[in-house]
Amino acid sequence: MVVNKHGSFYLRSGWGTKIIYAVKEDDTIFSPNNEQAAVDNIGLGRVMIKALRYWSDALGLTEEEKKPAGISKKKTALFDLIDEHDRYYQRIGSLLLMHRNLARNRDDATAWYWAFNELKNQSFTKEDFVDGFHAFLGVNGVNVKKGAIEKEFNCFKNTYIGDDKFDRKTIMDEDTYPFLAPLHLLKINNEKRFEKVPVTKAEMPLEILLYSIAYDNGDESTSWEQKQISIDQLMEEKYQIGKYYNMRYSKLIEMLMEAENKKMLVLSNNFGNRHIEMTDYPYQDLLRQYYIGEEN
Repeated sequence: MVVNKHGSFYLRSGWGTKIIYAVKEDDTIFSPNNEQAAVDNIGLGRVMIKALRYWSDALGLTEEEKKPAGISKKKTALFDLIDEHDRYYQRIGSLLLMHRNLARNRDDATAWYWAFNELKNQSFTKEDFVDGFHAFLGVNGVNVKKGAIEKEFNCFKNTYIGDDKFDRKTIMDEDTYPFLAPLHLLKINNEKRFEKVPVTKAEMPLEILLYSIAYDNGDESTSWEQKQISIDQLMEEKYQIGKYYNMRYSKLIEMLMEAENKKMLVLSNNFGNRHIEMTDYPYQDLLRQYYIGEEN
């Protein structure tokens, strides 16, 4: 578990693209001995470069490897897909995947994991967040001052909530706009409290939903065929879509019915206990289907 590894620099709109270009150009760009080259090539200051190095792994775009020559960033399969199809993160599915990776990253994006998996209240104040997260860390053997937690909250909040006066369509430099603001997953409500907002059916591509379900409950080394997953598990357990996408039960059922009509899974109801049954559908191809479908 970590706090403030990003140096209080929240994830900004252009940074996902900067990571793609920087690592493609040189996978050792974030190595300390390449610091000046990174500053020159990426166009950010030294402290921001360190933050970008952190975000690259936290988002699941790279995996850091220590080699005799320095730090190397190994590109993930998701890195390659986004580089090929959406390196400017213009599609909602790409941003949803980035959010998913943060919210499931208990070790390296602990505040994001806690907020979407452990924090039960839909709305909360800054004090609620700081006190609750501080207690969570303490129970898990991580002792930090509340001042550090306050900085972590600010970074968390600024990842999702931007200034209403900020016009993304007209400004030239997007490096102040929150990377995940287009998802509208967090807002300030009429009571001036922070509120987690459910992802709606209209905002959730079916391929992204099914990919998330499949890979939350297995991986390419797993045989998904005939695997049964209860709807209650999807809605209530940590690391599942009901938590990090904050999906409503009715909307999830609507989407699962659509998937069943497309022969992507089977939706069953045994004595009131609903579950899905995975089939021989090629779930490993869902992301490529999403991106190719969007391009056609």
